[in-house]
Amino acid sequence: MNPISLSDLQIGRLSEKEYYSVEGEMLIAKGVTFSQQHFDALQRRNIDIVYTMDDDEVDSELNKILNADFKSFSDLEIDDTLERNEADFCGGLNNQELSGIQSGKDGLEQLLASKKVLDIDASLQQQSRSDVPVGIALKSRAAEKKTSERTDEYRFKMISSYEESVDRVKFVLTKLAQGESVSNENIRFVVNRFIDIYLNDKNMLLNLAAIKPKDTDYIFNHSLNVCILSINIAAAAGYSEQQVLEIGMGALLHDVGMLLIPKKVRMKKGRLEEAEWFDIQKHPMLGLHLLEKIDRLPSAVLFIAYQTHERENGKGYPKQRSSRLIHNFAKVVAVADIYEAFSSPRIYREGNIPYKAMETLIKMAKQGLLCGDYVKALLEYSSLFPVGSIVELNNGCFARVINANGSSFAKPVVYVYVDAAGNRLPKDQAFEVDLSKNTSIQIVKAHTSMIRDDVMLGF
Repeated sequence: MNPISLSDLQIGRLSEKEYYSVEGEMLIAKGVTFSQQHFDALQRRNIDIVYTMDDDEVDSELNKILNADFKSFSDLEIDDTLERNEADFCGGLNNQELSGIQSGKDGLEQLLASKKVLDIDASLQQQSRSDVPVGIALKSRAAEKKTSERTDEYRFKMISSYEESVDRVKFVLTKLAQGESVSNENIRFVVNRFIDIYLNDKNMLLNLAAIKPKDTDYIFNHSLNVCILSINIAAAAGYSEQQVLEIGMGALLHDVGMLLIPKKVRMKKGRLEEAEWFDIQKHPMLGLHLLEKIDRLPSAVLFIAYQTHERENGKGYPKQRSSRLIHNFAKVVAVADIYEAFSSPRIYREGNIPYKAMETLIKMAKQGLLCGDYVKALLEYSSLFPVGSIVELNNGCFARVINANGSSFAKPVVYVYVDAAGNRLPKDQAFEVDLSKNTSIQIVKAHTSMIRDDVMLGF
């Protein structure tokens, strides 16, 4: 890492690199205009020296992760199909442009040629790239809570907020799928709620996103969890509050079109037939038509709904766009969408442990499927072992991950709560360890056992 005096950074200049603390925390994102507010915030933290990291240093760290001597996992089959709730919706198909849409490939080609899709393609080509971080980074205002500060009342409040938000998301998505109008205030309310939680307790969102659905309405929990994860990633990448709000809104709505896909297709457990796969590829464009029913919706939300399933190497859908033609906000949500899909349960399988889901993201970035910058942003915020993960240490103890450590992806801060003999430690004997500083202790295995709701929620 290369040290740079804070006084050498010029206020008003666009940062050409990312700047880190000595511990590896990203302080200033690439492409952000360095402001007096940045300078004052760093000085309040007694930071006089910042560091840049060469590209080969970042690559070396990621390579170490992929080759680390952790418990190995078999490769996962990447499947973009999502199992949905029981009810079929048809009200959203009653508008003139959608009423004649056929099934299979013919219907996909109809949607690709629809005025709505042609208009958004034109908008994407004409837009001045407003999808890079601009303004004061949201993360510069974020606070952290200690484990001891999370009281029983606080836990109840967080869980209640999440559950109430799932109900609100269900109301919004169902209304849209039935072809009814929805106020954008309902969507803004949910996203702003979780932005506020992030600002007051930035490590809480990943814990909340680990809550799994209690019923078969998977799409509603999935949409909310992708929203929460997208807030994390966007904040870590240096986006401003307004930009994070728009990314969160797009994430919340990105899969609404799936509710118009026939139940027998979207709920299918086995391999999809070719015609069924074409039906799945329709849902981003069906979503665009449904989103017309929301008043005063930022254009970026439409770009997200349209392009979240595109891939960097052009192997996504619906238009097989490659990196240069994909809106960055959609790239953020794509990382959140895949991480949530792999770590959450399906009707036919249990969810993967967070480590395995994170490992998959890294592999997909290396394969050119996902934007590496946003995978790295999630890693910097969450670590290779995401917040809430249960890990076994080389001293035989078990711990829960409570904090990431910037670019030290494999060395998070952990809360040791079970001793080497398997006994749960009393609260006054449980303790935190920063693995980037205490190098004698290492993670040897990620676990699914011993995970309870109170542990997973960071309490």
